[in-house]
Amino acid sequence: MKIYVTAHHTPYIDSFFPDHLMERLHALGEVSRNPYDRSMTREELEQVLPDTDILVTTWGTPQVDAAMLEKASNLKMLAHCAGTVAHIASEAFWEKGIPVLSANPIMARTVAEATLAYILAGLRRIPQADDCIRGGGWMKLPGRYSLLGSSVGLIGFGAVARNLIPLLSPFHCQVWVYDPYLSEDALKEWPFARKCTFEEAMRQNVVSIHAAQMPETYHMVNAAALSLMPDHALLVNTARGSLVDTEALIKELETGRISAVLDVYEQEGAGQQPKELLELKDQCILQPHIAALSDWHLTEGIVEDLERFFRNEPMKLQVTLRQFQLMTQE
Repeated sequence: MKIYVTAHHTPYIDSFFPDHLMERLHALGEVSRNPYDRSMTREELEQVLPDTDILVTTWGTPQVDAAMLEKASNLKMLAHCAGTVAHIASEAFWEKGIPVLSANPIMARTVAEATLAYILAGLRRIPQADDCIRGGGWMKLPGRYSLLGSSVGLIGFGAVARNLIPLLSPFHCQVWVYDPYLSEDALKEWPFARKCTFEEAMRQNVVSIHAAQMPETYHMVNAAALSLMPDHALLVNTARGSLVDTEALIKELETGRISAVLDVYEQEGAGQQPKELLELKDQCILQPHIAALSDWHLTEGIVEDLERFFRNEPMKLQVTLRQFQLMTQE
């Protein structure tokens, strides 16, 4: 069995493939790896696919579309050591019955943890209090609120939101969930949660965004949606920056009526955020897209599933076609 790993060698990428996991991969078959000091091009990937049985991917891998898959007659699995596979796989995999794995469920747990931390930090104004003390003050900051007994609106109910709901349970919150694809029994495990409209979710004390990035979700949280939020409400975005109209959010934050915690942005990277957003220290906590703890545990989950595959056991990280269609599009 020939296994090809598309990850190139850098200290960061290599941290996803430590020796103990590479040894487990080698135990499953003949392992080859991207020889370049960069991500592979489409043409380079096309050259190795015909001789590959298991394709192990990570960020930067070109999408394997139907045309490429036609040339990959030996391919039996695509295993992605990161989150969404919307930009890696294609529907042709399901048409041919080739399993696709994703470490998204593992990553989602850490994003849910971070979301809870962001909610508490935002409501309690923890960074602002820290700045106050470091500036020589001891003021009891106004606008501190509790999550206990509060209401939380979830925009989208994918893997992150499903991991977040149990974390909210001890706080005795009422959770309102908007997701146009939500099944009738999706919330039966959580009696404190109920299905609602987008407008109802936006009217809660805390609004947390978890929808996928798609053309139809672009700027879904716009000026009109933000106006629905009650005074002193908190907006948290750990999904994708494009879901929120940044200009509209800045204008709403400048009024002091609501606050926000942002982990994602329409333009990401150092120095890419609007100056007006950076100046809103009292109303907004900013994080550099770090809600997901990305490390070797993602690869470990994939390797474990590959071992199950070789033992003819059910895999835990296999992506259904429906899940693929609803995943964030990079």
